[in-house]
Amino acid sequence: MLITNGRVLHVNRLETGVALRVRGTQIESIASGLTPEPGEAIVDAEGAYVLPGLIDLHTHGLRDALPQDGAWEQYARYQLEQGVTACLPTLFAGVEETIASIRAGLVATDHFQRTPNLLGFRLEFPYLAKPGAGLASLLTPVSPATTQRLYEAAEGFIKVWDISPELEGAIPFIRWAREAGIVTSLAHSSASIDQVRRAVDNGLSLVTHFYDTFDLATQSDPGVYPAGLTDYIQIEDRLTVEIIPDGVHVHPFLVEKTLRCKGVDRVAFVTDSVKGAGNPPGVYSGLYPGVQIEITADRGARRLPDNALSGSALTHLNAFRNAVNKFGKSIAEASALCSRSPAQVLGLRRKGYLAPGMDADIIVLDQALNLRVTIVGGQLAFQAN
Repeated sequence: MLITNGRVLHVNRLETGVALRVRGTQIESIASGLTPEPGEAIVDAEGAYVLPGLIDLHTHGLRDALPQDGAWEQYARYQLEQGVTACLPTLFAGVEETIASIRAGLVATDHFQRTPNLLGFRLEFPYLAKPGAGLASLLTPVSPATTQRLYEAAEGFIKVWDISPELEGAIPFIRWAREAGIVTSLAHSSASIDQVRRAVDNGLSLVTHFYDTFDLATQSDPGVYPAGLTDYIQIEDRLTVEIIPDGVHVHPFLVEKTLRCKGVDRVAFVTDSVKGAGNPPGVYSGLYPGVQIEITADRGARRLPDNALSGSALTHLNAFRNAVNKFGKSIAEASALCSRSPAQVLGLRRKGYLAPGMDADIIVLDQALNLRVTIVGGQLAFQAN
């Protein structure tokens, strides 16, 4: 395949006058003067951006598809229509339901062979100190036996596992996960700075939807401004933070503050998308049977009837657009937030930017940031009409 006439984001610089050649599953070359070879497919990206595919670390569902309920291939297809070439379906349930979902997912996707943009599982439950929008009844103590059951069910496909560091047994769990090659993420926590620092010392490297489900610092000495956990996270260089950039979950000032403190390489934009995300405004089924959410343009996904935020209505393509249009980032910076940083979190050395030898996971966006083409592993997976 040869992609011509576009503005190619080669590593971190937009280049014009070059073409990008795909050979097999990888990018072979990015250079000027490339001419079509016999039988080679041509993608004309005239006036458009040629960018690495989007990578979403935290997403539960999209439109009418919730993988946790069995819609694995449908969900994967919807993600391709949003330019997502790699993502982690995030499970948000009790132990038994999670094990059942994992096993069903492996069968439905043939261990992700039929859904190459799904990299594996992320477990947001059950090792949390507080449920957020979830059900407290589904939380469970950290247990080596429970951990082993979930791990064995997933057959090596757990990529990120969320944990509240203040829970008993959290530190041994984090050490175990590091040895198993699983990223651990601080989530739904009221931990102290010292507790989180100890977790980071033992291998914790990610922060789940930063600011959301975090406690405000309390003032214990009148007249003295308190330092809280979010302040420590801002200056801890060993932590990458997720942010839901919908303008609802995190105030734009806090997004800008975090980007200035940590830089684009330590911030990963995520969606935390739930069933209904990407749909027009309306009422849809939520994460749990019988629970409904209302999707609106300016208030995200709100659980009915208590009006609590319950995931987001964001797609990852809109997260990219928001990086540019809402937060004033360049195309290269938006790509770092939505592709390169997530790839770094997962240790995906051949994803997240475009260069010879990298995986051919590519999107083409027009000047208005509308998706024209999605390519996964060198194969055309979506093309707009």
